[in-house]
Amino acid sequence: MKINVSQVQSEGKNEFEIKYNDKLQYKANLPFISINEPLNLEKLRSIKVLDTNGNEIYTTDYKYIENLKEEFIPMKYLVTGSQKFNQLLFTSNKNEIKIYYEENAIWSNRYVIEINDKQYFCYSIEDGYIRHFPIYDGETQIGEALKSNVVVDGKDEYCCYLKDDYTSISDGIVMLLLYLDRSEYSSSYLVNKSYNLTKSFSYNKTNKFYDKEWVKNNFGNEFYNKVDEDVKLVKEKMKHPMQTFKEQWHSMPKSQQTLLKFVLIAPLVIIIVVTIIILIALFMSN
Repeated sequence: MKINVSQVQSEGKNEFEIKYNDKLQYKANLPFISINEPLNLEKLRSIKVLDTNGNEIYTTDYKYIENLKEEFIPMKYLVTGSQKFNQLLFTSNKNEIKIYYEENAIWSNRYVIEINDKQYFCYSIEDGYIRHFPIYDGETQIGEALKSNVVVDGKDEYCCYLKDDYTSISDGIVMLLLYLDRSEYSSSYLVNKSYNLTKSFSYNKTNKFYDKEWVKNNFGNEFYNKVDEDVKLVKEKMKHPMQTFKEQWHSMPKSQQTLLKFVLIAPLVIIIVVTIIILIALFMSN
């Protein structure tokens, strides 16, 4: 099974489409965080998952008390063996899905998907232009999510390949990917026609859970080929950056165009008004 979580709107709002085997299943609205507004923690915790008709399917609940208890003591996991962070609960009429980040040793951490009290573990490995999230049921790898480190037009993309025996947990995978975007990958500050290229590698204990060939051997090279194409596109764009003011102006969202107009015009208006006042004062004094 293939799950795609793709951002379709990043200017003024964060909207995603979720597809199962290329068929639209859900839509999602994530909080939009503007650099021009104060940080609103409550806004960060709000994720809406809708069906194709716009009806809300999953509600979200940031577990204030549970998070406070878990996060209050720094490095508690050194004593208890486990410490949970940023627990977020997704609830529908069929499922209760909890997503959180867990520290269990120095340089050893994972994301946990709890679906109706059954746990699945997800590990994070950076490998070049792709971030990998192998997903485990106990000691058995059942899937792998991938996040491209190439962002085109300010839109994030995620893809997960899941074994057919585990299609029942597909909603849990979706909630994990939305959780990751909310907590780590908000593109609210990026604009359309922008390009972001990052290449990174991770070295920690979770690397032992990473099989470089798992996706290719089980599902082929489709995602890797798309990332390669995006890398070539961005590198070519970087060779030929926008040169003219017109190109730069049209790449900006309307809200920023309005703000820039105000910033540029306001001082000129003030100068004109002050000049007129001075001239009137001089005229009247004579």
